[in-house]
Amino acid sequence: MSSDKALISLFGNGHRENDVFTRAAGESVVCHFDTSGNDSLTDRYLFIRQFAKKVHISVNKAASITHIGGKELKAPKTIPTGGIVFKGGIEWKSITVKSDQAATTFEIYAS
Repeated sequence: MSSDKALISLFGNGHRENDVFTRAAGESVVCHFDTSGNDSLTDRYLFIRQFAKKVHISVNKAASITHIGGKELKAPKTIPTGGIVFKGGIEWKSITVKSDQAATTFEIYAS
């Protein structure tokens, strides 16, 4: 069993998905990883069938993460222009990203 956990930690859970969307300044989007649904302006579904173990977020302008797993962060986590990668010690059901500037394009990859 422990070798299975080590492999998941190293390579993710075996399911991968990505999504790209653009939002105006101040708009937020909840990215769901373990559930399926219909994409909307406020919700995107990257259905990988379980919590995300690795998440890569690329942005073309300033943005932030405001919620993880539906819980508001004490202070938003800045996503630098270019992107940010979380690859260890996470199990995220969902994250909420917020555009800090007009016409911010997000590309989100999860496994």
